[in-house]
Amino acid sequence: MTQYDAGPGDWSDRPWEDPEKKPQPHAKRRRVTLPPWALLVIFVAIVILLCLSLVLIVRAIRGKSGTATPTPALTTTAQTVSPATWTPLPPGGETPTPTVVLPIEITTEPAPPTEIGPGVTVVVQGTGGAGLNVRQQPSTYAKIVTNAKEGDELSVLEGPTEADGYTWWKVRTADGTEGWGASTWMVLKTEQ
Repeated sequence: MTQYDAGPGDWSDRPWEDPEKKPQPHAKRRRVTLPPWALLVIFVAIVILLCLSLVLIVRAIRGKSGTATPTPALTTTAQTVSPATWTPLPPGGETPTPTVVLPIEITTEPAPPTEIGPGVTVVVQGTGGAGLNVRQQPSTYAKIVTNAKEGDELSVLEGPTEADGYTWWKVRTADGTEGWGASTWMVLKTEQ
């Protein structure tokens, strides 16, 4: 590479200092800068347009540009019978009698309950012999009122209440003690 004069008495081998290289004219790029208030106005306008578009889309989905659909009112109409709709009497002169069909209600005993609820009887089951702790409140931290043994029958009074990962029912034991028990260890009593 040729060395050339980089200045008074200095030689350089840097290509950008080549004296034969002609400077390229660079176009100055001007950035458009807006004042902060103009940016705020543009932002608010865009938000308003988006909101209006959303409202129009919702109205279009609902139909009829958001007009309320009238609910039909209960109307009664009187039916008139004109003489032309009468049928002649059958031969023999007897007037036909209309037949009225009445629904027959068959009363049956209500089906036994299929799930735990107020008014049903449940049996303590699945405690592994430890029994069910009946507590003052529906919580594993509440004071234990009594312990219902495996196979004891309990009457469900109210509930359910969700707490501490269990579903709780207020129950009454055979001796009249009331408290809350977790349904995990209760099964519905089947009639026997």
